[in-house]
Parts: sequence; structure tokens; C-alpha cells
Amino acid sequence: MTFENVLAKMPHEFQCEILETDKYLKAMRPLKFRRALDKNGSKITYVASEYGISYMFKISDNEFKHNFQWYIVFNGKPETWHRRADYMEETLAKISETDNPLSVRIYDALKNCPGLDNCYGERCLARTPYSFNGKKKLTCHGSVELGLNQESFCDAREFIRNFNELVKVKIANEEPPPEKILVCKINRSI
Repeated sequence: MTFENVLAKMPHEFQCEILETDKYLKAMRPLKFRRALDKNGSKITYVASEYGISYMFKISDNEFKHNFQWYIVFNGKPETWHRRADYMEETLAKISETDNPLSVRIYDALKNCPGLDNCYGERCLARTPYSFNGKKKLTCHGSVELGLNQESFCDAREFIRNFNELVKVKIANEEPPPEKILVCKINRSI
């Protein structure tokens, strides 16, 4: 399956946005996004593994969606599951300094964790709490579920641009790379 084959399966009205995002993410530094294609040709995923963020375009049952998230590495026993990084709150704070409406749109687009038996139960390791502008939210995987309009695609690229700038500052300040965040040790309540 080639990128062009998978792109052709995506809705025509979003193909230009996908192409623009593809070009944007592949050129980004210091974040280094790697593109992966689903073997069934229904998903395009970009992963910056050093900082634990991924962005996905997916079509299933003729429904298209795109999102980005701070993913969980779940090889092995649950006690070893971890996040490589999670800079959601820090990136939202950075964005709010210059574009508060964007930071609010991103925060509002965080996917709510249904909790209890609707998700993975009380001890759900994917449940992620965030605080921003005095609000608190329990999210599912720290996933930002984006809308299907041009503004949402631009919002995603702008969030990732700001995150990339944050990483540049951390590198310039010689901050060490992020350590594994063991999800079993995170308080998953608000």
C-alpha cells in the first residue's frame, strides 16, 4: 500500500488538507514525524516517538476522522505501560499567550473519557486528567478529536507548531529528554 493509494481512499474534500499536513509534519524539526500506513489502507499515522505524540487520519465505515494524542506504549504488563511524554498542558499554556481562542478550541476538543464500564473500568490506564484555564477534564488517551473543517486542520498544525517551538526551547535550555511516565503511577482522577 502506498501513500497515494491510501490518500485516494480518503474523502476527496479532505485530501488537500492531508497532503498539506503530510508535507508540514515531515519537514518539522526538532520533532521528527514518521509516517506509517495501515495495511488495510484505512489509516495514515504520523508519530514523533521521542516526544510521544501521534496524529492520525482514518476512514472506517465511510466515516472520516482525524486526531492527535499523547500515546501509551503498552508492550508488556500494565505496570510497564508508559507515555514517552505528555506536554498537553504546557503547550496549551504556551498557545494561550498569543492565541487564547486556539488553546480553548484544542482544550474543548479533548475527547472525554466515558469512564466506568464504558471505557476500561475504574482503573483505566488510558484516562488522562488535564487542567487548563481553571477547568479540569478527564480525557481518553489525551486525544484531541478534531472537526471536519479547514479550521480544525489548521488548528492541529498550529498546535503541533507550538509544541515544536516548546521542544526547541527545551533543547536550547539543555533540558533532558522526557523520561517515561509510568501510567500506573498517574492519578487518573480530577
